[in-house]
Amino acid sequence: MMEIDQKKQQTMSFILRMAETAYDEGMADGFEVGKYVGFVAGVTSMKSALSCGLRHGSPECGKALESLKRLDLES
Repeated sequence: MMEIDQKKQQTMSFILRMAETAYDEGMADGFEVGKYVGFVAGVTSMKSALSCGLRHGSPECGKALESLKRLDLES
């Protein structure tokens, strides 16, 4: 009986460790996706300002828009 309880306890401990590992990995993956989505949203919100700057003769705005094309974020 004692051996069965010990095996149950070991199994539950293993399951808990696996669940914690899966949770931690899911959090890390979600964090990375969130950073990417935030970056893209931020860049997208700057496009109109960069275009306006380029229309007003800013070479830096032109360079920034070219960079967006290279990153495949310009559309």
